[in-house]
Amino acid sequence: MFFRFIKAKKSRLTARRFYCLLLCSALLSSCAYSQEKKPTALEPLKAAFPLSPYTQVDEQGIAYGFVPSLVSAISERMGRDIDIQVMPYLRTLHALKTGQIDITFGLRVPESSVYLPDNIVIASEALLILPVSFYALPERNIQINNLQQSNNYRIGTIRLEKKGQRIKVQDQNVYYYKDAYSLSKALQAHHIDLATLEPGSAKKITQQLGLQLERVYDYNHMETLAVFAKASPRVKDPLTLCQSFVEARIKIFNDGRFETLLIDTQMPYLLPYYNRAEITPELCHIATPVNRNINTSNNLSP
Repeated sequence: MFFRFIKAKKSRLTARRFYCLLLCSALLSSCAYSQEKKPTALEPLKAAFPLSPYTQVDEQGIAYGFVPSLVSAISERMGRDIDIQVMPYLRTLHALKTGQIDITFGLRVPESSVYLPDNIVIASEALLILPVSFYALPERNIQINNLQQSNNYRIGTIRLEKKGQRIKVQDQNVYYYKDAYSLSKALQAHHIDLATLEPGSAKKITQQLGLQLERVYDYNHMETLAVFAKASPRVKDPLTLCQSFVEARIKIFNDGRFETLLIDTQMPYLLPYYNRAEITPELCHIATPVNRNINTSNNLSP
């Protein structure tokens, strides 16, 4: 009886050790498998855009409108989360240069003081190419046939460049406002005679404020381009990011979703201004210094 008792106890201890060994092996294998197979989630990219008829904010502080909807669609197509915030236009450019944000839409007006900073990554093809025009109240009955005739009027425009970057136009009274809403209110109050706008802002002003505007004279055009931070802690290769972003934008247009976004955000009239582009190996480049010798006869800011 004593011999059997000892033998049974020894067998039970051996089984326990063997079970523990198997359990530890399984746990170690599971941990190793988890570490090898589980991918590391990429940090969301940061994008910022100014308040405008294209980007608005609801009561909860959530951005909505054409630009946020487009960027969300591109984010989904790329498979990379993009957090959207709102800040003034000139601040977005500064934040992009310093790597605080990764993406914004920059504006460029040929032969004007509105241009993009150097040493950022820029899409080679514009998203939209919009006419820049003088708008007036219909009852003013203002008629302009050339840019020189605008010198007789007070002109309002939105601040799109730094104060030191602006070029004063001789014999022209130009007043700067922070956004299209402030500009339209100044026009309505007769503080200015002409408002410098593009079709998207002019149409939204009419829709939201009920202010009738007359398009008096087209004097330039404005390009809207996707731009990216050259040095960001969230982006390893900004040129590749830009390429993926633009490719996704082109695919969204080709499959008809772009037009749907315009309709959903009540901006279908922008479709004719969309700049069609094809997917090619090099859709982006690094912005370099360009000649700033601007023709002063066409340098009025939009």
